[in-house]
Amino acid sequence: MKFYKEKLSRRVRWPIGVLCFSLVYGQVYAQPLTLDTALKLAEQYAPTLRANSAQIEGAENMVSASGILPNPKLFVGLDNYPISGDAAWSITQEGMTMQKIGVMQDFPNRAKRQSEVELAKAELGSANAHTEILRIELRQKVASAWFKRFYLERKLALYDDLFSENRLLSQISQTQVTSGRTMVADALDPRLESNVLLDQKDDLLRDLKKAKLELHRLVSAEPTENISQIETLSTQAPIISLDTSKLYHHLHQHPELKAYQAEKKTAEAKLRQAQALQKPDWGIEFAYQHRAPEFGDMIGVQLTTELPVFSKKRSGPLIQAALAEQNRITADQEVKYREHLTLLDEGLSDLDALDQQINRTMQKSIPLAKQKVNLQLASYQAGKTNLTNVIAARQALLEQRLRLIDLQQQQAITTAQLYFTFVEPTLNHVEGQP
Repeated sequence: MKFYKEKLSRRVRWPIGVLCFSLVYGQVYAQPLTLDTALKLAEQYAPTLRANSAQIEGAENMVSASGILPNPKLFVGLDNYPISGDAAWSITQEGMTMQKIGVMQDFPNRAKRQSEVELAKAELGSANAHTEILRIELRQKVASAWFKRFYLERKLALYDDLFSENRLLSQISQTQVTSGRTMVADALDPRLESNVLLDQKDDLLRDLKKAKLELHRLVSAEPTENISQIETLSTQAPIISLDTSKLYHHLHQHPELKAYQAEKKTAEAKLRQAQALQKPDWGIEFAYQHRAPEFGDMIGVQLTTELPVFSKKRSGPLIQAALAEQNRITADQEVKYREHLTLLDEGLSDLDALDQQINRTMQKSIPLAKQKVNLQLASYQAGKTNLTNVIAARQALLEQRLRLIDLQQQQAITTAQLYFTFVEPTLNHVEGQP
């Protein structure tokens, strides 16, 4: 972490624009699809979030159902029923025979009921934490898909200019051949270059089609429909503000790390549930008893309780298992924290490298490549070189321009990944809160 102390005051700028969500999917988009709108649509239609929402609903119902007493039991029976003698098999001839009806109610010990409630609440907390993790993953995926398509479209835009330049180059070569300054074979080079450019453009069109479908299926309610009406993108890359000075500060507040707190509560509830097994349950019974007419009716009351003879044998292993689970969760949380530190370190290192490479490409590589093209073209027009060298210089310039777009795409995606992973989840964190 010390390695970054001198760097963390730097600010990396890329967006997310803050736009109103006013589009209804299923219709042709009236406006270009911004990243912000894509994120909102994806969250609205994501099957993973809907499935998890159902899980949360189930967990909420479990909370409502926990800690409730078991149903009372109704019983009917006979006491002192004769099976021998003169009154055998008779209900009325033996005065001691009693017909009875009553209810029984079991009362699990308070600690057991309370631990059941705590366990249900802890599992609900785990489900809520899992929702935030799924949301982060979804937003990362949408951002990557959006930027991938955006920069593919920028690459394709380059080829429109290249084909115009190719036609101009073809005219120049024809003029050179006509004037006798170059060989006739040179007139074929622009056509050969055009075929190479067409092949490269076809590859990009293929990749763009895949990228469009990928983004479309992330933001669509019906991913197999409206394929012919795939939305257009904004012509401007969104700006994501990434203040690197705060990335490490709230790292412990990341939902994936906070999820372990919910797991710990679950393990603690299981521990208390196991400990509660050592405490006896009890029950109460009320009965109405009826005998022969010459005898009066009676009522009976009975109180029952468990004898904790085997409780420790049953609860002991469960207690040890719960304690072991707590230790495992603590260890896993530390592992995950170190993984997040590594991801953050690597992400910031990547941004530093990308920033330098982009500046060097824009300020040096591309201007030098342009200069070389101009010099080669001037030399060709003067009859001092052949057209092959001009085309080679043009290809080198194209490679630098494509490389710049690739670097910008990597920078945008890396910035978005860091933002959605480490910044956005802690935006509502209040200083001083655990």
